[in-house]
Amino acid sequence: MGGLPAHWLGISEDFRDDIMDGIANYLAHRYGNLQANGTWTPLDEPDAPTLSNHILDELEKHSNHWQLNRSASKALEACAHVIQDTQNAERLVFLAIGFVNLREESTIRGDSVDLLTTDINMMSGNVAEALMILANKLQELSVLFPELLSHTLRRFAGNEHPAIRALILRRLPYLQSMNPELGWNLFHLAMQDATGLWQSAEPCLYYAYHNNFEKISPLLARIYSEGSGKDLETWGRISALAALSRRIDFAVWLEDLKALNVTEAWCGAANVWTHSENIKQHRDQCLSGIRAGLNAGGPHAAAVAQQMDHVFRDNTPPISIPIELIRLCFTVFENESDSENKHHRLFGFDEWLNATSQRDPEHALAATEIYLAYVSRAKPYFYDHENRLTQLMTRLFAEAEEREESDHGAMLQRVVSVQDTLLSLGVNGINDWLKAAERQ
Repeated sequence: MGGLPAHWLGISEDFRDDIMDGIANYLAHRYGNLQANGTWTPLDEPDAPTLSNHILDELEKHSNHWQLNRSASKALEACAHVIQDTQNAERLVFLAIGFVNLREESTIRGDSVDLLTTDINMMSGNVAEALMILANKLQELSVLFPELLSHTLRRFAGNEHPAIRALILRRLPYLQSMNPELGWNLFHLAMQDATGLWQSAEPCLYYAYHNNFEKISPLLARIYSEGSGKDLETWGRISALAALSRRIDFAVWLEDLKALNVTEAWCGAANVWTHSENIKQHRDQCLSGIRAGLNAGGPHAAAVAQQMDHVFRDNTPPISIPIELIRLCFTVFENESDSENKHHRLFGFDEWLNATSQRDPEHALAATEIYLAYVSRAKPYFYDHENRLTQLMTRLFAEAEEREESDHGAMLQRVVSVQDTLLSLGVNGINDWLKAAERQ
């Protein structure tokens, strides 16, 4: 770093920027979130606070060059990770103020570009990130904020570009919890125009709904009345969580969800209902929600059904799902048989069947019959991964043979029918399994 000011006049402008970029990247990799390609180890390990002081010295000394400079903005962000005292924090804030009124367009274009991707490619985005990192760091260390930090954060939180506000929101939950007055002030400034921002704001709602629902309730009402598309997925998810914790009345809210008639809202709610831990702790409410979603019809039902694979992936132990819901789920899939998702449904269901057969063979058999009836009619991609269906048949036959006298062979007859269906569907493992059984 010392070579830059010492040889300033002999270094081209582009190379000055390259040097600053390299130093900033080093700090960001060692102390921030920048990931290196492959294994990387520094040859020398300079003292980070000393290095950040040298960076600030350089930015102040040659301010004409570094003013509104992209490399300088990245350097401020890198320094924010290691500054731990009020004096140097104040220096960083003063340098950041020069970017407050900067108006710029992102260098990235395209419909798929989200706000955060846009933001990290803007100088003002780097500086906003620097200020949020700095505020959280000082808050964590109980270090006094420099006088201008809160004011400058408010300026960036009210930035006209939504990408800048999205970044403020991304790092805001910690500050909201540790410094509620400033944190919520920044939140409301960032959300004055909430268009396209509720997804970015969702973590702020998530970490606050349980203990500060009085702050979240009017925000949920605002999303319900103003939001659209993905905004309402956030509404569905946070509202469903609030209902589980009895912050809102589930039955009343479910009627609001139905009246809203928006697929994204159902999808957000289903994220909550199909989470295995939520089902274990709030089984009745989660199953009621899933049932309502599967009965909602059309794209709403399809969105809920597509979330069901979350339930069947957790097999330690497997979550018991009522047969009527399994039947309803596959009915929804069958009604959507022309969907592009036809071949990518309920990953892990065969493993769930296998695990369930060890605890409740009758339940596993009934679910298998429903599953194979769907496969026979809808013709999705079907493969016996790791011979799970073969293992399932072994357990079902063993159970059926044990019950043969008591049920007069009723279960055995059903298991044989399942075997025949698997053979007709071309499950090769069943042929091999039958041949092995004949040799015994």
